[in-house]
Amino acid sequence: MSALITDGIRANLLEEMGYETQLLEFIDMEHTPKNILIRAVKTGRKKDKKDRQDMMEALHVRPTLERLLYPENDSLQKGESIIR
Repeated sequence: MSALITDGIRANLLEEMGYETQLLEFIDMEHTPKNILIRAVKTGRKKDKKDRQDMMEALHVRPTLERLLYPENDSLQKGESIIR
């Protein structure tokens, strides 16, 4: 489950940066959970961050990629708790 959540967040981060994404399963899930290909095409149309932020808050996750892309929003650096 965590691999699927991570791939979904990665796709959302790409969409926020102006890419259109597709998540493709290229090996059957019964063989390996890490078989998702993220295909992205630069469109320049950026997606709103609110949906991803709401999803991450609901799941209580903070992926490293999100912290690297948005260091100004990193509540862990500010000493704040991510669980409210």
